[in-house]
Amino acid sequence: MEGLLFYVFGGLAILATLLTISAKNPVYSAIFMVISFGATAGIFVLLDAYLIATVEVLVYAGAIMVLFLFVIMLINLRSGEQEGLRWSPLVIVAAGTFLVLLGRAVGDLGGAVTSKPNDLVGSPGLLAESLFTRYVVPFEAVSMLLLAAILGTVVLSRRKEQA
Repeated sequence: MEGLLFYVFGGLAILATLLTISAKNPVYSAIFMVISFGATAGIFVLLDAYLIATVEVLVYAGAIMVLFLFVIMLINLRSGEQEGLRWSPLVIVAAGTFLVLLGRAVGDLGGAVTSKPNDLVGSPGLLAESLFTRYVVPFEAVSMLLLAAILGTVVLSRRKEQA
């Protein structure tokens, strides 16, 4: 049963992600992103990583989506101005490379998809230790990326007001 639920949540996450990047209306895109976050949280629940699933729902589906919707309202995007997804050669090559790497990663997992992790997976102590020791540089890089996105949004919104 867990294997079936894994594939259901995984398929839902992939479908919602594809709809996120192809939706012309930015609000619909944000709604599809919330669905994708929810499906990802479901996968974490199946892996008995309840803390990570809770963080996924509270932080990403809650706080980050409120921030995204605030940014959409701040820059006043109209649904008619959006062009949707452009299939340039660079996008096609990047998508193909991603799919090949994803296929190799899934192939390397083998039967490990449905196996149960040990009791330490998803524990707050282990998560905090690895986040602030081994993964501190990627963690800080993501925070700087979010800060740059917020500043860029403010600059773009100020230019429209001055023009």
